[in-house]
Amino acid sequence: MEKKFCYKRALEQAGFSYLGNHAHSMKVRLSEEKGVVTYCVYLAPADLSGYNVCPNHKFCKRFCLNGSGHNKIDILSGHNQIEQARIRKARLFFENRELFMQILVHEIRKCKRFAEKKGAGFAVRLNGTSDLNPEDFVLNGQNVLEIFPEVQFYDYTKVFRRVYLMDKYPNYDVTYSYSGHNAGLCEKFLSKGGKVAVVFAHDIPAKFLGYPTFDANAYDMRYIDPKAHVMALHYHKTANDYVGGKFIEPDTAFVVKSDDSRCEWAS
Repeated sequence: MEKKFCYKRALEQAGFSYLGNHAHSMKVRLSEEKGVVTYCVYLAPADLSGYNVCPNHKFCKRFCLNGSGHNKIDILSGHNQIEQARIRKARLFFENRELFMQILVHEIRKCKRFAEKKGAGFAVRLNGTSDLNPEDFVLNGQNVLEIFPEVQFYDYTKVFRRVYLMDKYPNYDVTYSYSGHNAGLCEKFLSKGGKVAVVFAHDIPAKFLGYPTFDANAYDMRYIDPKAHVMALHYHKTANDYVGGKFIEPDTAFVVKSDDSRCEWAS
């Protein structure tokens, strides 16, 4: 007889109080205010856990969103509890995929029921602070997109081949992310009707790379946004941006400054 899954026991074994949740980041909360509950998973990014969950992290690792929000406060105060929990979650993904997936599937179903009772829409973002292939989230021979074909999944990614998964899975939406060194691929995706996320240091131009911008800061539901647009994002300060308690503006190619020649401004 198959052993019944016990969520409480699984969390005790995993060493954290939940794997993912809804309304934890500001943008996801804004999505909920607009009528969509979003379940999101935050793992320790890059190689903090000993496992690299972000294949193309070379140009953005130091400025990762992992160090923003509540975790920024936690890190700067010297507690680091949130990050330690994210490390345990990332390790579980690689070391005990079955348990990770049992928890994930249970929590998605639970959050979906919450959304339905609330009369809201429902979506899932697997990679809040990671960039893993959703086809690697497998349980009993099915990946998570196949387990929940009626649920809208979405991600931001710097792995270009990931955009082709949208042709395979109608319930998956991808926004390709500008790294400062992949403009050619960004233009290629935009020309095919794709969406590209770009972080701007200050004001948002009317166009970037020749394509119109869309202010993507009001919510996180990128799958409802116009195609062939640049998703313009504001930079979020991270714990690494503070030296001696003082914020130092990041000098990195993936954050576009106002004097960039590829920015076109409204007259």
